[in-house]
Amino acid sequence: MIARWILWLGLLWLAHPVGAQAPGGVTDFFLDPVGKPYFLLQDDRLVTGNQLGANTYSFYDSSLGSPDYVDVTNPFQILVYYREYGTVVVLDRTLSELDRIDLFAIQDIQQPGAIARSYDNGIWVFDNWGYRLLRLDENGRIDQQTNNLRLQLGIATPAGAIFVDRNAVMLHFPEEGRLAVFTNYGKFRYWVAIPPADELSWSAPRLLGLSAGGDAWLWTPKQREVRPLEPVPTQLLSANRILPGPDGLLTVRPGSLEIERWEFKQKK
Repeated sequence: MIARWILWLGLLWLAHPVGAQAPGGVTDFFLDPVGKPYFLLQDDRLVTGNQLGANTYSFYDSSLGSPDYVDVTNPFQILVYYREYGTVVVLDRTLSELDRIDLFAIQDIQQPGAIARSYDNGIWVFDNWGYRLLRLDENGRIDQQTNNLRLQLGIATPAGAIFVDRNAVMLHFPEEGRLAVFTNYGKFRYWVAIPPADELSWSAPRLLGLSAGGDAWLWTPKQREVRPLEPVPTQLLSANRILPGPDGLLTVRPGSLEIERWEFKQKK
């Protein structure tokens, strides 16, 4: 029997409250390790709450436009990535700029694709030209790299995303319908087949797959296969982003910068 969904009464404030209104709406949101939310707005601003007042901290660069990837794994060095320009902007916890990394300027990276923060504060980069997974240290130097994965794993297309947990690095190959699981040192371990999904959402250590019709599944790096979940409620299907939490799904309340939680259970 499929368990029913329950909407928790009230809002879940994961961390510091943010202004109630979201001008232009929220297109995506992200949670740091202590649960503080960061919101990407439709006007391409990245915002988060300010402990010292009602105003929010904000970052926007008109010369770069909309970021392709935001990583708040380390809230003291937030990564905002613009793939077309090969540029990673590093922000502090107030969303003030600390540094910029030009991936095109790094030797051995010809065509930077997906990136992610490594567990020890480096940056993983997939090179779409050489089909290599490389790790940059805190100084932007390559200190690890794999062999050509097109030859090693027999893949035909580059990785679409990188997911990092404390003890594993995962490359998602959409055309393959699989995740390649590596150690933190870039050694390939095994493949995990994942069902088709219209949207993937990663919030370590959980990967959520959602279809347009509401079917859902959940996966963590300790598992060799996904776990089916009960269908997502109709009222959630219009959300721009849904993230998996420890015991439920997290969304942004429409028209606001507030987080709601929906409890879920595994399909029986």
